[in-house]
Amino acid sequence: MIKILNIVLPVIGMGLMLYYEICDTVCASISGSFLGIDLKIIGILFMAVLLILTIPTVPFLKTPIAHLRTMMLAGAVGGEVILVRFQVVHETFCPYCLAFGFCLLILFAIHFRAMNKYLAGASFLAGIGAFALLFKGSVLPLY
Repeated sequence: MIKILNIVLPVIGMGLMLYYEICDTVCASISGSFLGIDLKIIGILFMAVLLILTIPTVPFLKTPIAHLRTMMLAGAVGGEVILVRFQVVHETFCPYCLAFGFCLLILFAIHFRAMNKYLAGASFLAGIGAFALLFKGSVLPLY
């Protein structure tokens, strides 16, 4: 079941971001970037890397890949805390962004038991810090 979710959820996440890119109705008023790169692009690339990490590897790479997955997922969940906070503060909610965050949360939850908890905690805090410092969001009023 975990193997299936490791494939399906990143594909759903990429699909959500692609649809969000072409949709100009529901979320046209909200946008964001990280280090000047649109969050939609970052989301697609992030999920593509997670998808690549599901490819079976040689045994000596299992631990580094597991640690990389831990850092990516925990850091992204930390970043999502800042992104959801942004939406709450501005009272503007993007269903695609929230669904993407839910995909991340499910992936984090299914891998949590096997994660190095100290690495996950540090990555979570790093994600919060990075997004607090480097995220730029904007909400355009729709009249």
